Amino acid sequence: MSYNSILEAIKSNAEREPDKLCVGDKKNKVTYGRFWKMLNIGAAYLKNSGVEKGDVVVLKGAQKVEYLFAVFSIQLMGAVACPLEKSVKEDRIFEIMDFVGTKFFLDNRKLKNQDVACISLKEMFAEAISNEDEVSGERFNLPKANDLSEILFTTGTTGKSKGIEIIYKNNVAIAQNVCEAIGITADDTELVTAPLNHSMALRRTYSVFYKGGSVVLTDGVKFIEDFFKLMDMYKVTAITFAPAILEQLLKFAKERFGKYNKLHYIQLGSAPVSEVCKETLKEMFPETKLLNIYGATESGCTVCLDFSKYGNKTGSIGKPNVNAEIIFVDDKRQPVNASAENPGFLAFKGAMNMRGYFHEPEITKEVLDENGILYTNDLGYMGEDGFVYLLGRKGDVINMGGIKIAPSEIEEVVNQHEMIKECACIPIPDEITGEAPKLFVVINDGFEYDEKELHRYMLDKLEAIRVPKVIQVIDELPRTFNGKIIKRILREM
Repeated sequence: MSYNSILEAIKSNAEREPDKLCVGDKKNKVTYGRFWKMLNIGAAYLKNSGVEKGDVVVLKGAQKVEYLFAVFSIQLMGAVACPLEKSVKEDRIFEIMDFVGTKFFLDNRKLKNQDVACISLKEMFAEAISNEDEVSGERFNLPKANDLSEILFTTGTTGKSKGIEIIYKNNVAIAQNVCEAIGITADDTELVTAPLNHSMALRRTYSVFYKGGSVVLTDGVKFIEDFFKLMDMYKVTAITFAPAILEQLLKFAKERFGKYNKLHYIQLGSAPVSEVCKETLKEMFPETKLLNIYGATESGCTVCLDFSKYGNKTGSIGKPNVNAEIIFVDDKRQPVNASAENPGFLAFKGAMNMRGYFHEPEITKEVLDENGILYTNDLGYMGEDGFVYLLGRKGDVINMGGIKIAPSEIEEVVNQHEMIKECACIPIPDEITGEAPKLFVVINDGFEYDEKELHRYMLDKLEAIRVPKVIQVIDELPRTFNGKIIKRILREM
């Protein structure tokens, strides 16, 4: 069944299976029937608070039922949700509110600025969850496919932070991409550990709701006991991780986690997964589908690699998903027959592509053309096996005398040395070859850095031309809140 919005899917699930679990966390859990009633109460609360159709409502993300209740209440009311990272500073909140032209802020705490209309999420949620009677009063119309659903702000790690306009049909197309690639069913109960203000985690919840499954929320794995308590309490069948969160779990509770080896699937996104981590998961979960999903806030869940099935596809991000058409282009946006020797820039066409950047038509034109094709700075090619292979982003790929070197080729090898905790490779100028690789390394606890040993190891595993001659030891790699390495900062170093 196809829907015009995820809200429509929730309503349909509520009518079909009202007593089925919709969403839960460590404190609250609600069925589909109850959740739909709550959304109507929430939408009415917002309207009574002065919010009108088309208004933008800014809120802070949290791994709780009340957060998803807030997002969908905003959408049902006909307003636009603008979720921010939960630890965002007040100055940044005011800056974004001014940019999107709104006075409405929905949160448990008020802001200091008297000009802001602060709506209490605590009161709104309490009113909705305590009211078990049939909803009376105004019935809200479901949104249309081309209505604006949300404005998602990027982290700004590669430049200015931008507000990305997502319409309802984008989220439906993304949900279809995820569901088809993974095989989500109505019987799945998925634990989402990644930050819900981030598009990856938010869209994973949308995908489960689209199929009529159940979502469980937890705040990463910093509270290990909470993680396992939720796994048991809700009989979780599937998990979403950002790679950085998964690595924390493997570091502190690998043996305990391995006992849940009957999971239907584990999906990862928002950042690449190392080959070492892939192999570890395959050993631990031989009967589980293991998937890494590639996409962006601007174009969600476009490519997926099932590495439990295709574990030998090193460097591949997988096959295109159901709504995604992949095109490779040159720097003038002309289609090319991309190959490993002559990679092209990835471009995507499909209903999952954003509408544009909020109030920034010129920047929108830089990435999205009049035919709806979205262009990226990622260099890659389609192999004869039908898999997409990624070399890296423009500026990250090393052009060494005409030979294109993917930093990941070097990073994957170096990360397997016991002395290395993590590493990152960037291009630096070279008088002879034009560019050459430079390696940043973080040393594992209990080891002393031995450059000669590391150099011997790389020469044994890599072609000589790919071995970095410049290596710098640092305390830690700069990362975004969801675990991506910020190579711009490394280049500035």
